[in-house]
Amino acid sequence: MITPSHQLIEIGHFAVMLALPVALLQALAPLLARALRRPQLATVAVRGAWLQLLLALVGWAALTHAFVSDNFSVWNVAQNSNSALPLIYKITAVWGSHEGSLYFWYVILVAWTAGLAWHGRRAFPDRLAVALAVQGALSVGFLGLILFLSNPFARLLPVPGNGRDLNPLLQDPGMAIHPPMLYMGYVGFSIPFALVLTAMLTRWPAEDWLPVVRRWALAAFGFLTLGIVLGGAWAYYELGWGGYWAWDPVENASFMPWLTGAALVHSLMVQEQRRILHSWNLFLAILTFSLSLLGTFLVRSGVLSSVHAFAVDPGRGAYILAFLALVVGGAFSIFLWRGGEAQASPRPSAWLSRETMLLANNVLFTVAGACVFLGTLYPLFLDVTAEQKITVAAPYFNSVVVPQLLLLVLLMGIAPSLPWRRAQPRHLLRRFMWPGALALLAALLILVLARPVSPLAALAVGFAVLAAVGVVADVWRGGRSLALAEPQPLLLALPRNVWRARRHYGALLAHFGVSVAAVGLAAAGLFRQEAMVTMAPGDSLNIGRHNVQLVGVGPASGPNYDAQRGEFLLDGRVLLASERRSYHASGMPTSESGIDSTWLRDVYIVLGEARDGRYTVSAYVNPLVQWIWAGAGLIGLGVLMCLGERQTARRAD
Repeated sequence: MITPSHQLIEIGHFAVMLALPVALLQALAPLLARALRRPQLATVAVRGAWLQLLLALVGWAALTHAFVSDNFSVWNVAQNSNSALPLIYKITAVWGSHEGSLYFWYVILVAWTAGLAWHGRRAFPDRLAVALAVQGALSVGFLGLILFLSNPFARLLPVPGNGRDLNPLLQDPGMAIHPPMLYMGYVGFSIPFALVLTAMLTRWPAEDWLPVVRRWALAAFGFLTLGIVLGGAWAYYELGWGGYWAWDPVENASFMPWLTGAALVHSLMVQEQRRILHSWNLFLAILTFSLSLLGTFLVRSGVLSSVHAFAVDPGRGAYILAFLALVVGGAFSIFLWRGGEAQASPRPSAWLSRETMLLANNVLFTVAGACVFLGTLYPLFLDVTAEQKITVAAPYFNSVVVPQLLLLVLLMGIAPSLPWRRAQPRHLLRRFMWPGALALLAALLILVLARPVSPLAALAVGFAVLAAVGVVADVWRGGRSLALAEPQPLLLALPRNVWRARRHYGALLAHFGVSVAAVGLAAAGLFRQEAMVTMAPGDSLNIGRHNVQLVGVGPASGPNYDAQRGEFLLDGRVLLASERRSYHASGMPTSESGIDSTWLRDVYIVLGEARDGRYTVSAYVNPLVQWIWAGAGLIGLGVLMCLGERQTARRAD
């Protein structure tokens, strides 16, 4: 029987099929306009961008309706949904599979492209068609994969009576926001990528494209930051191991473009102010999006084993690898051809200047990204070339990458207080006297009071305090100067000054957020306490300064699972619940943690398997974990402030 849901899925599939020639026309529009000597044909790229978005949304609506209406004639729905699945998870299941996640990637790509078309019609109409052509070429590549190798609209006969269910680990509210934010970051870097290719191909003056690229890169960086942090929060609350980052290869796949994206955001500021690093910024924009595509290959090719990974089809992996090689090879070929055409620029005037510190910042970000790249891909390379299997785990990354990140926190505390071109050492010493003293005191307190003794934790806290106090001092100086220049109470001058220069203070707020998160990461990573015991109802365990008593274990149930629910009494006052769930459709067991959070610590309880009336219980005390999430929120707010100010850069020539 043909139902409206069956008809709608075919309409959606047809819409996506139509999107392929539209994307191809969008990609070829500037070439056709040049070959036929009809410049007006270039505007077809703008119309193509809007039409692609419309067609992609029709397909997305049809696919979402298929999940919500339990249309199990669609293979993707039958494999990743179930009639008992709650509505919110039926919606998130749309991007919870390999096929759905690739289509989601494409939808976000055309949404960013439409945004570029809308913005570019006013800002750079004469070069917009070329940028949209680059985006159209990317769309062609992804549509080829979606339609011919990973079709989310593929039909299934005979139609099963029910679906296999969504992976229980993905049945979490965090999955409603984490993948969209992560993909917005990944795909968002396609816009700077397209713009710098346009700049090279059309000889676009740097002073014109630079502010445009900076804003798009900053927006993508903000989304990627939020996506990574939300992924860590999901791992913390859902996976039941008491942590949030394990240097998993797929986690690293998102961290690599974040590192180079951070370098790009800071390096663009140097070019904006000092007219240097032109070629380097072109290179970074290409590299960052290339690493985003590499992350797509790693997650969806089947070469990695991870809780985050999707596909195991070598055909899909070969296509993505070929597409990656074509895009990256083509982009770097253009860079080698045109990337060095900019006129030579003066070098930084002195070693003690803001641009020098930001150059060091770029070196550290890039080297850290290279170290993560090596640790992630070297095992794969060795497996392919020598058939040897090795594992590069957390000890490598903690010993190689973490010290570089600590140096970045130190530079973050120093660079914003330095002037461009040249700083006077005596003025610098006076400015850093109190922040430096407080940072030294904080580091010494960590060394003296914290057990076990950790020099890394002391350095992390000291550098973070230096950066945070520097931010507060900068805000104070700016507000006081405004209060003196325009007589008014200091409490009114402070917010007015922040609003007037919100791009500057947004960056400082993001730095303050990094400082807060750095303290949380240091405390949670180095001073965590854990215990694993077997307990019967009535038993207690002591961990740190806390007492945890197992009150009892009883049956519980949800819409699509049964569970054993354990209740724990923390310190005689707080009741926590942890569940051991078994899902009806898949039979897969999962653990739901019981967490009591304060601003100083989390007590984290996980109920495990039962044996002979006793239960395996894992307990953790994680200091300052909430500081990590709060710091991420401050970073996001800082990025919004930076994006909220429209101004022409004042160069420090």
